[in-house]
Amino acid sequence: MEGKRSHRKQGHGRVTVLIVLCALVFVAFFARLAWMQFAMADHYAEKVAEASSASYTVEQHAARGAITDRSGTVLARDTTVYDLYIRVPAPPGTDLRQTVQTVQALTGGKDVETQLAAFCSAVSAGELLVQQALDSDALTALYRAGLVQTGAVRLAARGVRTWPEGTLLPHVLGFTGLITAEQWPALQEKGLAMDAIVGQSGLEAAYDDLLRGQDGRLLVNTGLDGAVRTTLQKTAPTPGATLVLTLDADLQRALQTALENHIQTLRTTQPAGAGREVRAGAAIVVDVHTGGILASANYPGYDLNRYRADYAALAADEGAPLLDRVFQGLYAPGSAFKPAVAAAALTAGIDPDATVNCTGRYLYYSGYQPGCLQYGHAGPVDLRTALEHSCNIFFYDVGRRLGVDTFSAMARQLGLASPTGAEASEATGRLTWSEDDNYQAGLTLMAAIGQGNTAVTPAQLAVYAATLANYGRRPTLHYADRAVNTATGETVWQYEPQFTEVPGGEAVFGPIRDGMKRMAQTNRTLREAPVVCAAKTGSPQLAETMPGGSHYVNSVLIGYAPADAPEIAVAVVLEYGGGGSTAAPILRAVLDTWFG
Repeated sequence: MEGKRSHRKQGHGRVTVLIVLCALVFVAFFARLAWMQFAMADHYAEKVAEASSASYTVEQHAARGAITDRSGTVLARDTTVYDLYIRVPAPPGTDLRQTVQTVQALTGGKDVETQLAAFCSAVSAGELLVQQALDSDALTALYRAGLVQTGAVRLAARGVRTWPEGTLLPHVLGFTGLITAEQWPALQEKGLAMDAIVGQSGLEAAYDDLLRGQDGRLLVNTGLDGAVRTTLQKTAPTPGATLVLTLDADLQRALQTALENHIQTLRTTQPAGAGREVRAGAAIVVDVHTGGILASANYPGYDLNRYRADYAALAADEGAPLLDRVFQGLYAPGSAFKPAVAAAALTAGIDPDATVNCTGRYLYYSGYQPGCLQYGHAGPVDLRTALEHSCNIFFYDVGRRLGVDTFSAMARQLGLASPTGAEASEATGRLTWSEDDNYQAGLTLMAAIGQGNTAVTPAQLAVYAATLANYGRRPTLHYADRAVNTATGETVWQYEPQFTEVPGGEAVFGPIRDGMKRMAQTNRTLREAPVVCAAKTGSPQLAETMPGGSHYVNSVLIGYAPADAPEIAVAVVLEYGGGGSTAAPILRAVLDTWFG
């Protein structure tokens, strides 16, 4: 009997354990169920929502920074335009088919339906770009149709480059455009999208990293019913910095006007060979203390706002309005080169008071005896007088004694046929050397008065003039002064002026400055300017001859002012201008504007 009782107790024990285990299982099950229903409710709700939704990214275009002159006058800026997008799927309360029909009607019958079919076959949700840069009539119609208010379409703001005064500095400001295939590998490493807009030429390209800004990205989550559930700002759009130039817009206008008006006056008032044939020219003004370009003008020019529409006509124009003559035009400097020969002579130890006898013709070579017009001088001529009256005989003789390589090397140190450093596409230019294929003894004489094989740009002539004004301190040219944060005005980048020292100081450059100051006083237009200036003219002969056999000449002029405490340097070239003094009114216009 006791054995049976023991067996029953063991049986009851097992049942009890089993009941307890079952109870624990049920407790765990209900606890898990409660946890899933309450604690994890939001989590599973999100999972369900994700299963019935889609996400897409909206690009938010950053505003490109403006380009201004030194005083804040806007030269280039973004003008806001609006692009039209259709949302897929259509938001609640809207009909996608009706939206497409309305948009097609408002956009002139554009085949939106075909675009939409291709778009929907590729993605489950997103925004289809239908049309860019809508005009005001289309924008008004979209609002009247209620498509914007309901969210059926989205209008995305985007900046398009415009130029408030498109004729100011058109060759230098440059253009923006889509990334090219050649640019893509490098720009991809910077994190740019394939369809990003970047600077493609001029200052827009040179300072693209500062001007461009950073586009934003917005992550949109939408349900299959079209309702936007969440938006997440992945990156906020950051506008580009404002680029402030050294340019003075008032001086730029004055220089362009003076250049154009003077060319028109010469064409209508001067006789043949004295400026009537002039068709083009260039002028540049620089700050001698910094190398900052205050103005640079080309004639003929064009309007940046009309560039693309008028490109075919501009490219075919015989006047070459697309050519930046300031930096790409190559011209013999003529007698404006003589200060470089003088600098080489003084560096070599020639006494500035030593004279050369000007007889009107240089007789050193029997087979080649070039002459001198002897304007205001004859007989013994020293260096200062030779610069004042532009005596050819003096520089023929000094140039021959120095040798062409010596004075050409000095000219290069002073900035001729050397890179200016400016943010512009520029021609290198050339000087005359004894190694030239066409070299012979007579070429040294021609090179000594700025002809021969020598050809330089107006920008290089301005550097040259500034170096003479600075006693041999040669500036590097630049258009940009600084970049500032568009929102705060804080300077984020600043140009640091750069100079190259040409040895000599007062001993070399003092006599040259004296001669150039005296030369300016021989010209009535310059003599009556608001400040005393220093200048040197040039009348380089062209290969083309007039009916009487004499050669046409260009007009070249360099100068700086005030003569004794220089602030600005100027260079002017007029093609077929009729002689160096013909350019004096343009220098005078600069002096009147800047100092008057």
